[in-house]
Amino acid sequence: LPPRFGHDTFTGRMMYMFDQFDPRPLLATQKQLEQAKQLVERYRNWQVEPEEETLRRAQKLVEVSLHPDTKEPIPWPFRVSAFLVIGPPIGLGLIQPNASIASVAFWQWANQTHAACLNYANRPIASNAFGKSSEMMNIPNLNGGAPIQIENRALISYMGAVGSAMAVSLSVRSLSMHLKNKAMLLLAPVCGVISASVANLYLTRQHELSEGIEVCDPETNECLGKSKVAAKKALIETAISRAVLPLPAIGLTPFMFQYLNSAAWYRSLGTVGALSVRYVGLLTMTWATVPPSFALFPHRGSLPLSRLEPEVQRAGSRVNCTEVSYNKGL
Repeated sequence: LPPRFGHDTFTGRMMYMFDQFDPRPLLATQKQLEQAKQLVERYRNWQVEPEEETLRRAQKLVEVSLHPDTKEPIPWPFRVSAFLVIGPPIGLGLIQPNASIASVAFWQWANQTHAACLNYANRPIASNAFGKSSEMMNIPNLNGGAPIQIENRALISYMGAVGSAMAVSLSVRSLSMHLKNKAMLLLAPVCGVISASVANLYLTRQHELSEGIEVCDPETNECLGKSKVAAKKALIETAISRAVLPLPAIGLTPFMFQYLNSAAWYRSLGTVGALSVRYVGLLTMTWATVPPSFALFPHRGSLPLSRLEPEVQRAGSRVNCTEVSYNKGL
């Protein structure tokens, strides 16, 4: 089924991401997900011809719930459709005024833990990504069923990422307090988030630079091998998106809320009322600005075959392929 929104333009990708951010698919049961998956597969095999809207709903549920490479369910907190559920509460903790060191450390830990899990759950999967069983650790699956396997090296990367996140955020906070610069203090959360998010992404997926990621024939989706060139491009594009992503919600809202503090009506709301206003404001800002950040680059990237490694070029030449596609990751 042709996509409702084209992925060739930024506007098309942005509208697609707004659609993907819809949290309603999170309410679907495992049975409904399996039925949607079967319907899409049967349609692709010319076995059924359902109504277009029925097929689009099923396709959307499959896209937001299953990993594009493995076709296995992504744990729901790490799906794109869960971002509006998970992101705003963490963001509210990050930008709270006059936060203590313990509070800054906790919320940066929570944010970077979610970011690391988001990176890992949506990363490109190579055919041997899970390696040997001795290199794996099993954790409970939030969707039920078989445990989720996580590479030990990913856990090591996660610990390094969380450590760097807390170090950067606390250092920026300390510097802003020393300089007694109010604006810098308000920008401390977003500086920490951007620096740590990029470091988090690199540490979680650094092995892709040395091992490469799978590249495919865009026509047949046949794997042509692994490419380090594609891996580098995928990580750079994802890092740029991650750097832009928190700027409006975490960078601008502290100044907005600082301005609101001078309004009598806002002060009259009390603690719960003011917190509610901040939450709604942050939720609205997140909804309006995060999808465009994710849409900066296509989710499936492409590269001319001539720019890739010789072994990939040979594999592509055998199938008359001039361009390859790859999963950039989220």
